[in-house]
Amino acid sequence: MMKKFCLSILLLLCFALPLGPSAFATTFDNLVVFGDSLSDNGNVARFSDGDIWVEKLANSMKATLYDYAYGGATTGYDNPAIGSSGTGLQWQVDGALNIGYGHTTFAGSTMVSVWAGANDFLQGRLYNDAANNIGLALESLYVDGFRDFLVPNLPNIGSAPAFQAGDPVAAAYASFWTMSFNTALAGTISTFASTKNDVTLYDLDIYSAFSSFQVGSAAWGELFWVDGFHPSSVGHELIYGLAASAIPEPATAILFGIGLLGITGVSRKKRLTV
Repeated sequence: MMKKFCLSILLLLCFALPLGPSAFATTFDNLVVFGDSLSDNGNVARFSDGDIWVEKLANSMKATLYDYAYGGATTGYDNPAIGSSGTGLQWQVDGALNIGYGHTTFAGSTMVSVWAGANDFLQGRLYNDAANNIGLALESLYVDGFRDFLVPNLPNIGSAPAFQAGDPVAAAYASFWTMSFNTALAGTISTFASTKNDVTLYDLDIYSAFSSFQVGSAAWGELFWVDGFHPSSVGHELIYGLAASAIPEPATAILFGIGLLGITGVSRKKRLTV
């Protein structure tokens, strides 16, 4: 038990090490972000106790951050959590493109992050529909000229402290929904990429990374903010480290990633590059 705890702490310390712009073989001038509270840096609120992962990633690449994510957003058009018929993922994408923030507007290269789905679960929606909606968003962004995408999957919702402290049946269903969504999302991403010959998709397996911590351990608890659902600054540091290591890197960063894999046993792969 002590050995696992020490390894978990070491993992967190490794991800806390700064990765400057020189850590990337491929850098981007812009980071355009769509999603929910996991990526919202203040459009609704800041759901953490420090900088969130997209801020860290943009800073490390010296990229300009364009954050369109709204806390509570579903993968559809709406956001029932804040009583809005808009601000969902489809609304964010449509709005950004309609007001001229398309690919040709940005100077230089652009990475797009699309991360959503948890609020579909909280609103009682189907995981297949949520995964398909992400596919629709990717298609819209592709048509507008974007070619580089970072698409994270979801951590196990049922293992979050907020669910662990409640009804075990509800927690089990949350875990089932998460795993089913992630499977459907992988299929959606595969289908999207297989029909394109000029798209690069960067894999970000949040599910495996968070699941590598023992539920209930001190290190696991550090991953979550005070509400027991959203990532803490420690959790966002972990997510940032995964995002940074998913982007092609030179030998020094590759060795860094291999060292982390040896600690956690979490696989890191490029999902699809076509």
